[in-house]
Amino acid sequence: MCRIAGIVSKKYSKEQLYEFVKAMADIQAHGGPDDAGYYSDEELPVALSHRRLSLLDLSPAGHQPMFAPDERIAIVFNGEIYNFPELKSELVKIGHQFKSTSDTEVILHAYQEWGNSCFAMFKGMFAFGLLDKNQQCLYLVRDQQGIKPLYYYQKDQELVFASEVKAFKKAPIHLEPSEWKTAFLSCGHLPAPMTTLKDVFMLSKGHFLKYNFRSGETVLRSYKEESHTKLHTDLAETQQLVDDYLDRAIRRQLVSDASIGVFLSGGIDSSLLALQAAKYQGNNLLTVSLHFPEARFSEKSYQKLVSDKLPGQHISSEITKKDFHRYLQQILDGMDQPTTDGINSWFVSKAAHDAGLTAVLSGIGADELFGGYPSFKRVQKIPMARSWRKSIQFAAALTGKDALKRAGYLKNTTNSIYEYLFLRGLFNPQQIKNIAGINGCTQEKVLDGLPEPVSLKPGCWNGQLAAWYEQNYFMQNQLLKDADFMSMQHGLEIRVPFLDDNLVEIANNLDEKVVFDPAKPAKHLLINAFGNLLPEQVWNRPKMGFTFPFQEWLQENDAYRQLKNSYKNNAEVESMLRGFEAGKIHWSKPMSLLVMRKFEENAA
Repeated sequence: MCRIAGIVSKKYSKEQLYEFVKAMADIQAHGGPDDAGYYSDEELPVALSHRRLSLLDLSPAGHQPMFAPDERIAIVFNGEIYNFPELKSELVKIGHQFKSTSDTEVILHAYQEWGNSCFAMFKGMFAFGLLDKNQQCLYLVRDQQGIKPLYYYQKDQELVFASEVKAFKKAPIHLEPSEWKTAFLSCGHLPAPMTTLKDVFMLSKGHFLKYNFRSGETVLRSYKEESHTKLHTDLAETQQLVDDYLDRAIRRQLVSDASIGVFLSGGIDSSLLALQAAKYQGNNLLTVSLHFPEARFSEKSYQKLVSDKLPGQHISSEITKKDFHRYLQQILDGMDQPTTDGINSWFVSKAAHDAGLTAVLSGIGADELFGGYPSFKRVQKIPMARSWRKSIQFAAALTGKDALKRAGYLKNTTNSIYEYLFLRGLFNPQQIKNIAGINGCTQEKVLDGLPEPVSLKPGCWNGQLAAWYEQNYFMQNQLLKDADFMSMQHGLEIRVPFLDDNLVEIANNLDEKVVFDPAKPAKHLLINAFGNLLPEQVWNRPKMGFTFPFQEWLQENDAYRQLKNSYKNNAEVESMLRGFEAGKIHWSKPMSLLVMRKFEENAA
């Protein structure tokens, strides 16, 4: 895992561009603590920079920017290519020679051999900038699942890119705030490609952006077509497919020249990863867990149940109220983009780093692929809720229930995000107006302006549609972004086997009636994976979710008290905070106001 940045501009000298990209990289130094590299080209008005977290080829041969043998092609790369050994073997047979054991060098040679068609060959999580001086172009490329972030600014024949939005403030460009507060209060995150900056966007997953130095024009294009070939398999065949593809993903993602472990929360997904990884890691396996003094929030007993079955070492880190108060401000400062979550990722990443790990496997993606959320049952109710919207809203006015108030979003059919907000929205339009003075027309204008997700939307109201929503909104815009920038605060790489390209493609094309069979437990294909590897106590219990005792802790925090005082004349917020303190309102709502205030202060 690393951090990258680059600038294309004819307005500045080679030396000035060098200093700009150096500053952009250095503000991201937490994500690349092992090495730094900066480059400004002699022929073209471009500069590249890189901060390195070493995982493959820990030697100086892995230094970036890295150049092809003729020094006409250069790359700055963030991420991992898991199938690079196979690609390297094929390239060696053709006649290519390698100086390092890094996956970055394989990208350079693959591009030399196959051009931009090689992008679709890469299996992994990645974001990179590739300069081709022969073709007079620069490519920005992002992985197929959107695991690694890559942001860009393109205006007046200038192009700027970076792994984090905060880096753009070090670039010589004019920046204005976007309408981010509207989207954030609606969703609890910023839907791609939106950022807090008006002209800075997230590059779409599975896409490349090509900048032409001769014309100054850019082209944005998908580099791989999705497969929509549905698989008609019975339960046994489906189970075998999931087992085979998940096992292959785990084996691939355990490859590292640095220390690697597994997050173990005690739930289905992380327990399954740890138990299967143990078959390959043996006594080298290291698992990391968090637990809390408050027993009703702690999953320590389930973590122990699994860790007792594992070889190697298990580290269990206790997080206390004191830790929460001590680090909350630091965590808020570490957020690259607004989110209502991510604090859990920060603490478990800290624990992994303190344990000496450089990379960990995480269970992100399992719930989204195999039906682990309430939305998989709610989604079929959308057509009925839309038809009865006014009656539901009347009931909401009588009962005050937030879930019913979200039915108001279903009056809109112009963008898929409204159905997502019915399933998972943070605040409803009236609340947003009362909290931030943003009226319904403004909210609709902002939301209508968001592009649809790039993945093809299923046409039926079933589990596949819920999976599409969860993968393209919640997972894409919240879980993956949170995991990336919170882990990078500790120089840690999070790997996600459930988002292996081949596994995702298979899972999304399996028979919906088999995967989301209502007669079986949720995620039954994982419960029964690898010959019922999971202990029954892990899955046959209420789902807790990976969370903290925020209801108590946050109320006693100084930042919360200050927030409460600042809204004492706002009836909407005062009512919400009373509900929060009574345990009736989820902590994510007051947290969203803390986060919004933090980003407002940063923009001032």
